[in-house]
Amino acid sequence: MEEKSSKAKGVSIVMILLAIVIGFGFVIGLTQTSGAKNLNSQNSEISNYTFDENGVLLSYSGDKTELEIPQTYSLSSTVEQVEMSSSSIYSLVDRANTLGITNYSIENQTGNQTDEFGNVYYQEKYVLTYDKRKVVEGDDYQVTGIGANAFQNNSQITSVVLPESIRTIGSNAFMGCANLRTITLPENLERIESSAFYNCRLLDDVEIPNTVSYIGSQAFHYCTKLSKINIPTSITTINMATFNNCISLTEIEIPSNVRTIQHEAFFGCTNLRNITFNEGLQSIATGAFYNCYQIRELVLPSTIRNLTNSTFYRCTNLQTVVLKSPNIVNISNNTFPTSISAIYVHDNLIDEYPNYSYWDLYTEYLRPLSEWENNA
Repeated sequence: MEEKSSKAKGVSIVMILLAIVIGFGFVIGLTQTSGAKNLNSQNSEISNYTFDENGVLLSYSGDKTELEIPQTYSLSSTVEQVEMSSSSIYSLVDRANTLGITNYSIENQTGNQTDEFGNVYYQEKYVLTYDKRKVVEGDDYQVTGIGANAFQNNSQITSVVLPESIRTIGSNAFMGCANLRTITLPENLERIESSAFYNCRLLDDVEIPNTVSYIGSQAFHYCTKLSKINIPTSITTINMATFNNCISLTEIEIPSNVRTIQHEAFFGCTNLRNITFNEGLQSIATGAFYNCYQIRELVLPSTIRNLTNSTFYRCTNLQTVVLKSPNIVNISNNTFPTSISAIYVHDNLIDEYPNYSYWDLYTEYLRPLSEWENNA
C-alpha cells in the first residue's frame, strides 16, 4: 500500500510540475502574443504617417484624436506604386510638390469614357504615378519638420505633441483643424510658417519657445479661443494678420527685439485691453490694432517713429495716447479714433506737432508729456 501511495504521489508531483511548465509556457506565449500585438499596433500607427527622406512629416492618415508624433522613423525597402488622378494637371503638380515628390510621371487619359450602363461621356483626366516607400519603426531618420498642409482640415485631432527634434512648422500645417485644442511645441523650434494654425478656432493657450525667430503671416489668424499668447523675444517683426481676429486675447506684450508690427497684425482683437510696448519698436502699420474696442490707454516707447493709416482706428474706447519719442512721430489718415481725448508728446515739441502732416487734426488733444508723467 505504501508503495502504491508513493507511486501515486510521484505521479501527482509530475502532473503538477507538468501543469506549471505548460502554464508558464502559456503565459510566455500570451506575453509574446501581446508584445507582437503591441508591436503590430505601433507599426500600424506609424505607417499612417508619411515622411520624406529629409525628416519632414508630409501627412497623417490615421484616426487618432490625440497625437504624439514620433521622433524617428525608417523607410522600408518595399516600394509601392501610388496613383493620383485629377481633371487638372496643375493640381496634380501642386499636390506632388506639397508631398515632396520629385520623381513622378503624369499620363493624359483625357477622352471618351464608358460607364457601367454603356453610356459614353467625355472626361478630362490626368493620372500621376510615383513610387512610395512605406514608413516603419526605426531610427534611420529624425523628424525635423512638419510639412506644408500636413494636417490641414483634419477635424479629428484634439491635441498634438511635437517631438523635440522639430525645428519648423510648415505653411498651413494645422490650418482648419476645427477641434484642435492644445499643441505642445518643442523647446528648440525655430520657425512657424504662414497660416500654420489659421482658423484653429478651439486652440487655447499656446506656449511658443523663445528659440522661435520667425512667425509667418496669418499664423494664428481666427484662433478665436486663443486667450493667451507669448511673443518670443527673438522675434523682430510681427507679420501681417498674425493674430487677426483672436477675439479672446486680453493682453499682449511686444518684446524689445520687435521693430515692426505689420498691417492688421491684431486687427479685430475685440477683447484686447492691455498692450505693453517695449523700447525698440519703430513702426506700426495700417490697421494693426483696428477694431480693438477695449483699449483705453496706449503708452508708446521713445523709439517709435511711424504710425500709419488706421493703426488704432475704431478703437472706440481709446482716450489716451502717450508718445515718449523725442522726435516728431509720423502719422497718417485716421491713425487715432474720434474718441481720443489726450495725446501726450514731449514738452518741447508740443508747438511743432501741428505743423506736420495730419497732426493738425489732433491739435486740440495735444498735451505735454510732463503732465502725464506727474500723474502716472
